[in-house]
Amino acid sequence: MDKLVEKLNEKYVKLTPVERMKELFNDFDAEKILVTSSFGTSSVFLLSVLSKARKKHRVHYIDTKYLFEETLRYKDEIAKLLDLEIVSVEPDPRDNDFTSRNETWKSDPDFCCMINKVNPLNKIKPNFDVWVSGVMANQNNFRRNMQIFEKNGMLKFNPILDVQEEELREFIKKNKLPEHPLVKQGFGSVGCTHCTVKGEGRAGRWAGQSKTECGLHVVKPVKKAV
Repeated sequence: MDKLVEKLNEKYVKLTPVERMKELFNDFDAEKILVTSSFGTSSVFLLSVLSKARKKHRVHYIDTKYLFEETLRYKDEIAKLLDLEIVSVEPDPRDNDFTSRNETWKSDPDFCCMINKVNPLNKIKPNFDVWVSGVMANQNNFRRNMQIFEKNGMLKFNPILDVQEEELREFIKKNKLPEHPLVKQGFGSVGCTHCTVKGEGRAGRWAGQSKTECGLHVVKPVKKAV
């Protein structure tokens, strides 16, 4: 294991999510900290933690052009409530149009995610030293093997990795934070409209397929549309 990653994990594992976030801004240049959010069903937890540590910090969200209208409205609501600056990260228009015309999510969902999520984020990653993500270990088997700090092409920070679902819901209730509007409709997790159905946890993401990750949290080679 990378020595820096090992030392950071030893230090941060003892801290609460809020303490971890505050310490991150002490250990690293704030302008070099990349925070991303999908504004999904658990996103408000991480964003509230961020707001408690540093208000008005930029939050990058990937607008695949296939997001639910409820997600877009929720994004605006959370940004205003928590006083966060939102920066849209968008796919190349020609590549995005390619996936629309070919309905790539049906034949090759990994390629669709690569074009509309992974490649756009990869373009801005070189501008930062640390990437802050809201993944949680209990979301799927792949994430159970993650650590608070890890190397994923760059230094990656998962401050709420070890938070349990019950803790998350209690935090939301205690802090009077709004839920994603689709939760009450039976969506346990929310991504793009084409690849999300109702279901508990992440069961509604790519339902009926072996796919469980969009690729953002997995190191893969860059591919382009033709």
